[in-house]
Amino acid sequence: MLARYYTYSQFESHFSKLIKRFKIESLNEIEIGTSVLGKSIYGLKLGSGNIKILAWSQMHGNESTTTRALCQLLETTDFDKELDNIQLYIIPILNPDGAQSWTRVNANNVDLNRDAVNLSQPESRLLRDIIDNFQPDYCFNLHGQRTIYGSLDGTSPIQMSFLSPAGDQERSVNEVRLKSMNVINRIYSQLKNEVTGSIGRYGDAFNINCIGDYLTSRNIPTILFEAGHAGNDYSRDKVTDLTTTSLKVAINTLNEDMSYNSKTLMEYNGIPSISSNYSDIMIKNYPSSDGLTTLFIQYHEQVKDENLYFIPILIGLNREEIINAHEVIDIDTCLSFTNDLIIEESLEVYSESLNIKIFTN
Repeated sequence: MLARYYTYSQFESHFSKLIKRFKIESLNEIEIGTSVLGKSIYGLKLGSGNIKILAWSQMHGNESTTTRALCQLLETTDFDKELDNIQLYIIPILNPDGAQSWTRVNANNVDLNRDAVNLSQPESRLLRDIIDNFQPDYCFNLHGQRTIYGSLDGTSPIQMSFLSPAGDQERSVNEVRLKSMNVINRIYSQLKNEVTGSIGRYGDAFNINCIGDYLTSRNIPTILFEAGHAGNDYSRDKVTDLTTTSLKVAINTLNEDMSYNSKTLMEYNGIPSISSNYSDIMIKNYPSSDGLTTLFIQYHEQVKDENLYFIPILIGLNREEIINAHEVIDIDTCLSFTNDLIIEESLEVYSESLNIKIFTN
C-alpha cells in the first residue's frame, strides 16, 4: 500500500504496476490531460456494462486516503466480476500538483472543488470534459476529512461520512438525490458495525460551485465519500481499508439494486449528522495563572524532504465548542506529568512526559 504521503512519481510507479493486470502496459496509454505544472493526469476505463460510474480522487491534494483505496480496489481480484455490468472510469488523482506539495489547492492556489462553474483551471476543465463525454449514470466524489469531526454529542469521532449533495438552494429531495441516498444507505448498513468511530452524514448546504452540487443540479446522482479519522490512525491505514470496502459496497449496490423506496429518505436522515467538535489532543486540568485550564492541540501537517510531519499546535484554551479529542489527557490523573510542557512562540507544543511531539508518517 502507498503511504499516506507519496510523491507523484511514487504514485505513478505504483499505479503503472496496477494497470498491467488490466492489459495496460504504460501510463501513457491512459493519460487524459495535464496539470498546471504539466504533470500527467490519468484516467482508467474498466468494464463493459450499461451502468456508467465516474470516480475521481484527490481534487484536494492533501486528501490521499481515497486514492489509496482506489488502488486497493484495483488490486482486489474479486472486484473483477463487478465489471461485467458496469463501466468504471477512475481518475485516481485529479490534482497532482497539490498531491505533490500536500496542499488542498492546485498550483494556482485554486480549490478545484469550488471551480465547478467557473472552470478557471485546467484540472476543472478536464473533469468537466470527462463528465460531458462519458455521461456517467453515477459519480463518486472522493475526499478525505480532517480530524476535527465528531458526532453531535461529541462521544464518537467520525471515521467516515457521506453525502447526497443538494442540487438547489431549497435542498430539494428528488429522484436524483434518492438514488444516491439509496447507495449511501447500503454502505451505512453494511459498515456501521465495522468502524471504531462512527459513520456520519455530511451537511448538504448548497453551493453550485462545488462539483457534487453542480452534478446533482444536472441530474447526475453523486455520492460524496469523506474518509475521516478515529483514534491514532494518522497513517489513515484503517480508514483506507474502510473506504475500499465502501467502494465495493457502492459498486455492488449499483450492480444489484439501484431502486429506492418510501423509506430511503428516512433511512438516510437516520445516519448521524456530524459536527466540528473534536481536536487531536485535549489536556484537561492544566495548571495556569488563571486556574485550571483545558488546552486544545491540533496537528499541522507539513511535507519536508518527502516525509509527512505532524506538528502539535495549540489552537485554543477552554473552547466550549470542542467537546472531545482523539487523545484526552487529564493532568489530575496523569502520574507521568512532570510540568515539562513547553508552548513556543509559534504555538508549537511539546512535552516529553505527555508524549507530545512532532512525528512523521
